[in-house]
Amino acid sequence: MQRRIFLTCILLVSIAACTSATAMPLSPTPTLVSTNTAQHTKLSTEPIPITPSVEVASPTAQATPTSETTPTIETTFTLEPTITATTPPLPTLNIPPTQIATSLPKPSVGSSAIQFYEPGPLSELVSPVVAYGYAIPGFNNVGRLSLVGEDGSLLDSEVLQLNTAFTWAYFYWELDFEIQGAGELARLSMSTQDEYGRLVSVYSVHLILLSEGYSVVNAPGNIEERCVIQQPEAGRRIAGGTLAVTGEMRPVNNQPLVVQLVDRSGNLLASQAAAMTPASDDSFVPFQVILPYSISIGTWARLSVSQADDRIGGTMYLYSREVYLNP
Repeated sequence: MQRRIFLTCILLVSIAACTSATAMPLSPTPTLVSTNTAQHTKLSTEPIPITPSVEVASPTAQATPTSETTPTIETTFTLEPTITATTPPLPTLNIPPTQIATSLPKPSVGSSAIQFYEPGPLSELVSPVVAYGYAIPGFNNVGRLSLVGEDGSLLDSEVLQLNTAFTWAYFYWELDFEIQGAGELARLSMSTQDEYGRLVSVYSVHLILLSEGYSVVNAPGNIEERCVIQQPEAGRRIAGGTLAVTGEMRPVNNQPLVVQLVDRSGNLLASQAAAMTPASDDSFVPFQVILPYSISIGTWARLSVSQADDRIGGTMYLYSREVYLNP
């Protein structure tokens, strides 16, 4: 009986020992595992604020170059004028005065007071007559352009405003005409006057007017001043009752020169004719005239040298200057 109790006790002790031996390694294992995972979790949470996340943000902060691309876009907008510049220019065929004026050489010192660049002498023209050139303006900056037919009738005339900041003013105008026959001779003239209504200069060319067909425009030829007065000088004070006039002339025809003195009231103080024969090469021919005058007080007078048209009534050419006369 005692022996059974002893064996039973031994068996219980063995069972208890086995139970404790197998239970001890199981309890620390879950504890160690839970501790290690907690430590790993703690370690993994610490690197989260590590600078690499900041370093990643810095490039986006430096990504402002994308904002710098806007100037590039703006520069493309500034190129729009260049694009519009490639569009076809506006027509300029309707403004020949501007085109012609820029292509003409400006007159130099000693050039004619009035110059026709077009039309040249004996040009054959259908209506209208296109006339352009340079002129020294008269009083109030005006000049008169006239077209006279072969019978002396005035076909067309226009007073032009000759505005300029220089000596010569550019002019351009069209004169209309109607003729009865197929064609006729005509004279185109430009004239200027001073403040007293006296002619200062006249320049003319002969034309052939056509009722139909095509225009043939000739070159202007020599448009230098045709008359040079050597004595007296401009503004010279003269005394003694006589005025000696010397100079040279490129005559337009065989008509005599007419040398005159006209005061500011329009009174003719003296007039004298001088025979003139043109040179074959259109060179200058000398002339000399003595003008007797009679006045009671000193006065300004315009000295003019002119030549009449040999085919149509009127003045073909005139050149003048002012002098002061004493008794």
